[in-house]
Amino acid sequence: METYVSMERTPEDFRVTVWDHGSGTPTPLTPAAHDERGRGLGIVEACADQWGVRDYPHGKAVWFSVAPKRNGGEA
Repeated sequence: METYVSMERTPEDFRVTVWDHGSGTPTPLTPAAHDERGRGLGIVEACADQWGVRDYPHGKAVWFSVAPKRNGGEA
């Protein structure tokens, strides 16, 4: 399966989008300690300011954004 990644920097945030041709809606999981998979969206959810999923006719895109911290430590 082909996967495409884009990164965009705007004055407000930094956004990463990953597209693929897979079906289904990704959701964060709670993997057991010995599981080798299932941590990706949990890490995104913990680190990103925003994230989401967009469905397309031939696949989906998962995106996340991180806003830079300003002088006072606030985004």
